[in-house]
Amino acid sequence: MDTEKQVNLGSWIGLQQAFAIVSGSCSAARAQCLRQVRDSKMLDDLGLTWDEFCKDYAGLSRQHADHLIHQHAEFGDAYFRLSEIARVSSRTFRQIAAHVDGETIEIDGEKLALTPANAGRIRAAIQSLRHRTRPAAADSRPPADLIELQVRVDALAADIAQSLRALNPAESRNPHRALIAYAANKLRVLARQLEAEPETLPQ
Repeated sequence: MDTEKQVNLGSWIGLQQAFAIVSGSCSAARAQCLRQVRDSKMLDDLGLTWDEFCKDYAGLSRQHADHLIHQHAEFGDAYFRLSEIARVSSRTFRQIAAHVDGETIEIDGEKLALTPANAGRIRAAIQSLRHRTRPAAADSRPPADLIELQVRVDALAADIAQSLRALNPAESRNPHRALIAYAANKLRVLARQLEAEPETLPQ
């Protein structure tokens, strides 16, 4: 194996290990490091696959590595700085991205530095921005995928079951039976429509 290539890969692995144990903006640097390894010919020259590098050397799954790379490509360093403070999802960041500029987030004309000292105010600002943008975001939100829909169905079933368990023995369960029958009927209608033309599905 070429000594220079061994040194190059060793350097990347060392960087990965360093980025894995530090916080803050280094998360963005880690994403950049991963992208450079993935997009270079270094792994091919060494007989390693991207999946093998992620699992055996970077200490994370290929899916997670690709996700980090995608997030950095879409959002840049600011997303990683903010997520270390407020743990925002990609969806939330898209809603508030216009208010995030480099090292600050703007709310009501005031710019807050993306630092741990401002964590409480930043989290409150994000909640406020989400409420303001929610109506517009709902109109342009893409349809939920199957996993999200299944999560919603599971959550609804769990809520109904919890409500049933909370009833006193003397209380009637008829309202819950009616609700379950209503939901089941809705699903049966959807099932019939699914077998027919897609245009018949409710808007």
